[in-house]
Formats: sequence, structure tokens, C-alpha cells
Amino acid sequence: MKSKNLEKPDSELLRKQKIASRIAEIPKKYRKIYRKAVQDNNKNAAIQSFCLECVCWQKNEIINCSCLVCPLYGLRPYSVFHNLKKPRF
Repeated sequence: MKSKNLEKPDSELLRKQKIASRIAEIPKKYRKIYRKAVQDNNKNAAIQSFCLECVCWQKNEIINCSCLVCPLYGLRPYSVFHNLKKPRF
């Protein structure tokens, strides 16, 4: 039975391999934002990458997203709602 300390390097290596494989499938113009999401743990980049992947890397489809129940709907990039500033009270 492996201890947790021995499993961690294997899981990190596996994650890096899977990320490299995924990046190879992503259109070149979106690879940078995906790397920023997975390597830097950047939340905005993660949301942007998730939305782009959801709509097959078609930026205009994010703007026209009709999945009103998606937890990221109000946070989606490129949308009018995302760019509006929240009023201060």
C-alpha cells in the first residue's frame, strides 16, 4: 500500500501529462489562457477556459450562451453582463 507522500508525485506527473495532452487539442490562440488557468490557478482564466471549452472554442457562442442554469452564466467572459460594474450601495 502506497503512502500519500508516494502517491502525490505520481498524481502530479499524471496531471502534467494530461494537461499537455489537452493543450495539444486546444486551438493555438486559446492555449495561453488555458495554461494560465491550470498552471497559475488563475480564476478568471479558468472561467474563460471553461466557457470556451464548453462552446467548442467559439468565442461568439459564449456571448450568446443560453444555458441560464450554468453556475458560470453570470461570470462568463465577453458578455455584456460580465462587463457591467456592480452598483455600490
